[in-house]
Amino acid sequence: MCGRLAQHRAAEKYLASLGVQATLFGRAPAEQIGRYNVAPHSRVDLLRRVGEGLVWSPERWGWSPSWAKAPVRSDINATREKVARSAYFRQVWPNRALLCADGWYEWCPVRGQKTKQVYYIRRHDSEPLFIPAVGQFPAAESEPRADDGFRIITADSQGGMLDIHDRRPVVLDALDARAWLSDIGAAEADALLQGHAVATDAFVWHPVGREVGNPRNEGSHLVEPIA
Repeated sequence: MCGRLAQHRAAEKYLASLGVQATLFGRAPAEQIGRYNVAPHSRVDLLRRVGEGLVWSPERWGWSPSWAKAPVRSDINATREKVARSAYFRQVWPNRALLCADGWYEWCPVRGQKTKQVYYIRRHDSEPLFIPAVGQFPAAESEPRADDGFRIITADSQGGMLDIHDRRPVVLDALDARAWLSDIGAAEADALLQGHAVATDAFVWHPVGREVGNPRNEGSHLVEPIA
């Protein structure tokens, strides 16, 4: 699923790994973001295309169409299987963005216990995660709207990650992430999602403490493994 993230490097580090340049709003390039407990509905540093360039700016993690009559169970994720094909996402599917992160957390049931165990998941080579997203964003030089926001795209956790959770964020390598942010067409963007996600064997995970369950808790100790 992915309902909590870590995003702690400086923006310039993510951009260097991605191999792009961007105009930053609200943050200095070398400033450590330092967030180890990024919760849904908070404003999260996001990379997106505006005109001919790329913009790095804080955007709200969560989106629902303004015409939706009933609240949705989750407004933070969009499934890879539906995002390009569902009328629900039609207005935001052209608005592609990229969430650069360091890892994410999942809560896994433990047999015989009522409390779930939290796991932190990251790339085994410690490279950043480039997670595709779609959303509704303010136009250039316009004020943000109340219903602006984004969703990250998730996929089935195939190939060994099912013991942690049955879904995971789609993660792209740097080349495919740059393509996702480019002006490729809708069909090509969908094909990129379906066939180019980084495989599950690129990731490692370990149990962490329960403190991450409270979004007010923050700090690097949250990603440290526990016995």
